[in-house]
Amino acid sequence: MIKWTLLKISRDWKTRALAFLFFIFFASFSIFYRQQNVTFPAVEMSEEYQDERQIYRLIPKNHFETELGQEVQKALGSNSVSLGMNRYILNRRQGNSVQGVDGLPDYIDNGQQIVQNNLFLYGAKEFESYDLLAEIYLPDLEKIREEERFYNALEKSDLDIEWNPYSASQMIKVEFELLAGISLFFFLALLSADQFTNDQQKHWSVSQGLPIPWKKQWRLRTGILWGIFWLSFLSGAMMSYFFSLLFETSGSFQYPTAIYYNHQINYLPLWQYLLITISLVLALSYLVSAIITALSWVLKNIYLTLLLGVSIFFLPQLWTFIQPISSWQPSLYFNLLEVLDGQMALKTNMSGVVWWKAFPAFILSGLIIEGIMSRVFSYIPSQTAGLQRRERK
Repeated sequence: MIKWTLLKISRDWKTRALAFLFFIFFASFSIFYRQQNVTFPAVEMSEEYQDERQIYRLIPKNHFETELGQEVQKALGSNSVSLGMNRYILNRRQGNSVQGVDGLPDYIDNGQQIVQNNLFLYGAKEFESYDLLAEIYLPDLEKIREEERFYNALEKSDLDIEWNPYSASQMIKVEFELLAGISLFFFLALLSADQFTNDQQKHWSVSQGLPIPWKKQWRLRTGILWGIFWLSFLSGAMMSYFFSLLFETSGSFQYPTAIYYNHQINYLPLWQYLLITISLVLALSYLVSAIITALSWVLKNIYLTLLLGVSIFFLPQLWTFIQPISSWQPSLYFNLLEVLDGQMALKTNMSGVVWWKAFPAFILSGLIIEGIMSRVFSYIPSQTAGLQRRERK
């Protein structure tokens, strides 16, 4: 039965065409991405440097004359020097320090100094222009703490700052994150939306006469389509990575990467982040494939199945208007990218929405879908339920 179903699906021209197009898209992703306008860290640092210079012009000079004002001026001056040094280091693209010059702080030291200065400025609430400082110049406290954790993680990793957002390792990260968003639902909907619809419209008598339970057919088709999609993606992503190595720097899979857990943004090595992301997407993609394949039986309309399949992605947005009951609700985890970066926890005001809860949530969703479809298929006549094929007169 597995072999027959595999041959049936693989010989379908639409399935083969989509699998090929998926492979081409993911294999050429690095080429397409390099055409995008991505802001380099050196440019961002230059903008921060200009903001720091602007604050001097806005704060009245007499506010710097008090003892606290002098300390604030000293911290702002220190930030200006550190930002200028880091901008220079990023522009040179030769590591964390200025080559050939000894005694100067490196990129990490400068970053940690900026963090300490900003923490001091954040607490200097008696400064006369504190409101102006907080509104225009200072990031919020959690952002400052996040930067501190990043510099500590970078120091622990013993790596240079990543100046190139197009590096091969960063490119593969972006490609994996692409599947953590709406693209996954769209691709799977294209692949699965007509699986049972075509059989019911074109081969009804044959499909009804198969001595195989509908539930088993549903499971087999879901698994095969899921496998075809991932074969296309992984083979394409590997080729895209090797293309990136030809044209860009390699980057490092040990580079600190932001992920939300323990009620805050923390940093893990990139390889761990990718492992978490791909594991979550693997689980979610199987669940979505099962739902869309089931919908193709229930709805018998390809376009409506496509629409509803993609709409599943937007279910988490419902909980930005309605307070969710629990952080264990499966629908909170359909937008994986917002779970990974902490945006879902922020939008729902539930700090317990973390990536590892997605696995039991998806298992629970799978059991619910299995129960529903088992009930639906039990009402469908088939040869296994005693259906007799009509005889021609």
